[in-house]
Amino acid sequence: MLLGPPGAGKSPFGQYLSRQKIKNRRFLNFDFGQELRQILEVRPEMVNIRSDSRQELQEHYNGQELNRIRQVVEKAILFEESDRELVRKILRNFLHKINPAREDILVLNGLPRHPGQVPWLTGLARIVLAVNLDCPLEISVRRILANLDGERTGRPDDSPEVVSYRYKIYEEKTRPLLAWLERAGIPLINLSVNYMTGPEELLKKISSNEAFNLLFSD
Repeated sequence: MLLGPPGAGKSPFGQYLSRQKIKNRRFLNFDFGQELRQILEVRPEMVNIRSDSRQELQEHYNGQELNRIRQVVEKAILFEESDRELVRKILRNFLHKINPAREDILVLNGLPRHPGQVPWLTGLARIVLAVNLDCPLEISVRRILANLDGERTGRPDDSPEVVSYRYKIYEEKTRPLLAWLERAGIPLINLSVNYMTGPEELLKKISSNEAFNLLFSD
């Protein structure tokens, strides 16, 4: 599980890991925010029309579900307990799409967002290691505005005002996951992120960690 505030580099790191193989084990990158945006981009104009394509889309997500996803993305809010089955459906569809092998490692970025969402993973995924990217607000804003990795172009949730709001939500809702992980006995790797920290440096740092290397033990 990747943790860290907006702009810390979770998405680029997850994407980088998805291109790596260690001892023939793949990293499967589940970027929850990116997945939500991709769902909305499938054919958003179909939400209010009738067609064979609309029927195909509804096999995955109906109009009510799409509207809820759009609300969460546009308002930068968190899914609530009433959204549990929708969130589980999104993760199930992702796993079905990538067809993981038993030895693959799932990289969770953006789910769970707070301790109350951890049970939503039951039967779908198990957290065995967490990597926390520690990044101050001013560095987060600078990294996002600079778009260092070129992956944020056109994202509506990246204005300085929205970033500050999302950072506040992270501090209030997501940071408590660190204490939850400690209580649960799940290994946690803390990494400091500065303005120029990139995915290669992050992988190099965690590669020397015993908890990370245990993922690849026979």
